[in-house]
Amino acid sequence: MKVIVKIKRSPEQLFLVDLMDKSLIDEVKKLITKNKHSKAIVTALSKGRFERELSHDDMHVTDADLILSEHNASWSLMR
Repeated sequence: MKVIVKIKRSPEQLFLVDLMDKSLIDEVKKLITKNKHSKAIVTALSKGRFERELSHDDMHVTDADLILSEHNASWSLMR
């Protein structure tokens, strides 16, 4: 599962991370369900496979299943 992680700083940083196994995907989903978005970000970045940093233009053309920020999670409607 591909995840775009948004970190609000000046400027905002965007990372593409691949959650490769089902247990990791389930762990991140569980944290999101419990509204622990910050923990889900840390889990995705530390246990997932970092693919690349994105620009804002890349974000709209990158095929990702989830966009995850500190206070929000948006599932892709394209799948």
